[in-house]
Amino acid sequence: MKLIGRYLSPFVRRVATTLNLYGMPFEHIPMQHSGDDAPKLRQLNPVGRVPALVLANDRVIIDSAAILDYLDRQAGPERSLTPVDGEARDDVLSLTALAAGTVEKAIATVYEKRFRPEEKWHAPWVDRCSEQARGGFEHLDSLLSGDWLVGDQMTQADVTTAISWQFTQIANPALAQSINAPKIAALAERLGEMEAFKSTYPG
Repeated sequence: MKLIGRYLSPFVRRVATTLNLYGMPFEHIPMQHSGDDAPKLRQLNPVGRVPALVLANDRVIIDSAAILDYLDRQAGPERSLTPVDGEARDDVLSLTALAAGTVEKAIATVYEKRFRPEEKWHAPWVDRCSEQARGGFEHLDSLLSGDWLVGDQMTQADVTTAISWQFTQIANPALAQSINAPKIAALAERLGEMEAFKSTYPG
């Protein structure tokens, strides 16, 4: 398998980390959605977004949620980071989506200044996205009462939340410092010590 996208993207990184946790070998191709890589990336995904996963038979799966679903099925029900049924599945999917939505808002605060000229920066928009990211992380923090967000073992909700938190620390430290989420910070630090996470930390 070939994983397309840079690890700075939390969506690429959650796929890479999941591949590592499952012990599935892959080749990492760190394309980005802008610059010289963009035309090549659009050949894999017409929208030009990462990640994309190229399978051995050259089939391409796009969107991290679809890729994770594929990997879960390859791993099988006993190893899947997302439960296959029941309320636990609903909870993991919901919290994973919340973490993904939260980091999308954190990304938006960065993109406003990276891709728009300074005279077009819109502070109210950045403030709104910051507040949404803050609310998402703080709500996740309120739900973490033990080692894991759901049940008694690591799930995709934990993986995505930890990686989302680490992205925010890297990309927008000021935003991260304004968020009151000590339990999420501790979760991210704990998971960050695992080799599956260490090996995908953005260089």
